[in-house]
Amino acid sequence: MSATTVTVYGVPGCQGCRLTVRELTRRGVQVEVVDLTTSASARELIEAMDFTSAPIVAAGGRWWQGLRLDLIDAATQHVAADRSSDS
Repeated sequence: MSATTVTVYGVPGCQGCRLTVRELTRRGVQVEVVDLTTSASARELIEAMDFTSAPIVAAGGRWWQGLRLDLIDAATQHVAADRSSDS
């Protein structure tokens, strides 16, 4: 994951996962989606961190679970700041 990429860990059929990815993408954030049903290593990581429901989002060193528009706002600002400092 690069500093300007947000990773969303989810499962098929998860509305919160789909909406989180859609909102991040709409805001111009590069998103990496990891399917927890097919990635055992990702599933182990998420379980070790005690997350219990999808989506789980990793953005700029911050992790959260669920559709959180407030944290999507913060992640969007972080990504924008990273992009401007790279220029």
